[in-house]
Amino acid sequence: MELRDLRAFVTLGEVLHFSQAALRQHVTQSALSKQIRRLELELGGHLFERSANSTRLTELGRALYQDARSVIEKSDQLLRSARDIQAGISGTLRIGFGVATKTLVPAAIARFREKRPLVKIELCDLSTHHQMVALNDGVLDLGFCRLPPPQGWSALPVLTARFVAVLPASYRDISSLSDLAARPLALIQRAKAPSFYDHFMNHAACEGLRFSDIQPVSDFAAAVALAAAEVAWAIVPSSTAIEHDRVRTLTLDAPGASWTIGLIRPPGRDSPLLDAFWAIVAGMRTS
Repeated sequence: MELRDLRAFVTLGEVLHFSQAALRQHVTQSALSKQIRRLELELGGHLFERSANSTRLTELGRALYQDARSVIEKSDQLLRSARDIQAGISGTLRIGFGVATKTLVPAAIARFREKRPLVKIELCDLSTHHQMVALNDGVLDLGFCRLPPPQGWSALPVLTARFVAVLPASYRDISSLSDLAARPLALIQRAKAPSFYDHFMNHAACEGLRFSDIQPVSDFAAAVALAAAEVAWAIVPSSTAIEHDRVRTLTLDAPGASWTIGLIRPPGRDSPLLDAFWAIVAGMRTS
């Protein structure tokens, strides 16, 4: 059964006039008649009763008309959806992000949806390492990750982050990491944020520091809470919300204590949808 024959049946069933139906279908009356006959042969019965003055649906035609109309409408919707997705007007965009971009990402999405309100956005809060895995596996389309990305991947730098030491308020005389080496340190588990953990440990090693009492935590909020409770001091990224009044912060300004976050995607993932979001972020970076 050909879709064009079914469409001819639906059009003729709507107007019940061969000449008008042929005009709507942009075919001759003879061609329309052949389409209807071909469909009737497939279905095993007449769909229309035709006289000199009228055209009417048969009992079989009436029984099948709504189903045929539904098939045509779904086919038309499928074509519209395909065109919209290819044009980047609709579809789904899966984006990874981390704590460093918790402000940037919502702002970018808001701007993006002003122009493309039909696009569905799926957000995943993941560390750089876990975003890379998801991007490589095709689970994510784009990710806001620590740079540099793997070789051959596209990257758009968007912001710089730094290490911040969160200290209990009672640590009044602390001015550098070296003053903290002997005190308990709350640090996110490596499994949760491998890049962050490794970077900090390498930075400490370069500064000649070793920490003998490290208390692993599952997230940065827990690390801040431990500092507020005076259980330990903590290391967090500069984007972490510090809402406790029982702590103070010490931003690490050494060259090795910062890193760049960028929007990245693997090669071969080009599409109008991804390109449009990429352009939005690029515009925010320069505005």
